[in-house]
Amino acid sequence: MSERVAIEPGPAAGWWQADRAALMSALVQRERAIRRSRAEQDAILAEITSRGVSAEFGYPTGEALLRDTVRVDRGEARKRLARAVACYPTRAGTVDVPATAPAAGRAHRAGEIDGEHVEAIAGALGELPGEVPVVEREEGERILVELAQRSTPAVVRRAGRHLVARLDPDGQRPRDDEPARPRRELLLGWRRDGRLGFSGVLDRETGQQLQTALSPLAKPQPAADGQRDQRSTGQRHGDAFAEMIDLVLDEGKLPIEGGEKPRVILTLPLAELRDATTTTTEANAGTTGALLNHDMPVTGEQARRIACDAGILPAVLGTRGEVLDLGREQRLVSTAQRRALTLRDGGCVFPGCDRPHRWCHAHHIQHWADGGTTDLANLALLCGEHHRLIHHSDWQIHPGPHGRPYCTPPAWLARASHHDLPPPPTHAVA
Repeated sequence: MSERVAIEPGPAAGWWQADRAALMSALVQRERAIRRSRAEQDAILAEITSRGVSAEFGYPTGEALLRDTVRVDRGEARKRLARAVACYPTRAGTVDVPATAPAAGRAHRAGEIDGEHVEAIAGALGELPGEVPVVEREEGERILVELAQRSTPAVVRRAGRHLVARLDPDGQRPRDDEPARPRRELLLGWRRDGRLGFSGVLDRETGQQLQTALSPLAKPQPAADGQRDQRSTGQRHGDAFAEMIDLVLDEGKLPIEGGEKPRVILTLPLAELRDATTTTTEANAGTTGALLNHDMPVTGEQARRIACDAGILPAVLGTRGEVLDLGREQRLVSTAQRRALTLRDGGCVFPGCDRPHRWCHAHHIQHWADGGTTDLANLALLCGEHHRLIHHSDWQIHPGPHGRPYCTPPAWLARASHHDLPPPPTHAVA
């Protein structure tokens, strides 16, 4: 245990007078002081628990006592009480209950680790079965405490999972009432603004699979002009999730439902499909007449983008609502064309994008609604993000002189000429 260090007072006129070394020293000193104070409070909570003080003051639980005395939420109160009994021995009536993480408690009292470190260590030790020898349990705690002194709580939690897997390779013993399937839950609900809200819980294995699938798609994507990605982590994960859904639908491997493979049906008047000036404001999307699956309004520009590719049936209506054309799969990109696009474009053709071909849509350079053909010369691979950008901004895409298409930025962008972009390949696919 390291010795306590007296905290030096700050400059009388304010911290703006301190040099950078003094600032860093003060930051560390005060953090250690806060940790020591937290540890002392944990000791008080352990004694309150042992004596049953909560009941003496009329509170049914320690959580309720903390809520009213120190004004914390029940969740925070629960964490503090669990940390207290992990670090300090308590009594339940006449029975002495030893601390489950005494070494972590000592390091916490010295200010060497934070309360979150203690929770991570105690959580790992709590998952170990009773038959694990005391020597091995203590050695595991020692390793985690040393790691906590130089790492973040997240690293300690990860190491704790490895420790549990090593000391208890068989996992929790099965119970007769355990379900055969892992417990997963996904709740869906449409919002008034037309967006789908959802929440849920996945088991560990599925959660790791989802995280692995999202990770390469959710990495920051700098703009074409070199500006950093302005999206938050949550927005990047949302965009990645949308791309993953596109891939699943494009693969066409979903089970049959109602006698056929799942399809998204896009319905809109022919005039609005052809009209490139149709409003692109989501707030008044319902005025365009474009519907997804007969009930979800979308803008005309969104409809043109959706109709570009994949397993979609574009149902085009005349002025009186009659069906003029129901797009057939033959009008969409064939397997052979898709392979040729993969060979020619490699991936997204947007400048600076490294999305591979599996995550790309086949875009009609001249929209099929405007008479564009589903020929290789009129097709280009675009990832979901840049597919939307081409449809909803002033970026343009053109057939390339050597076969591979290229994009040109809007006039207001500094790089206004495609001569600044990477040159197209010197060969084309026949």
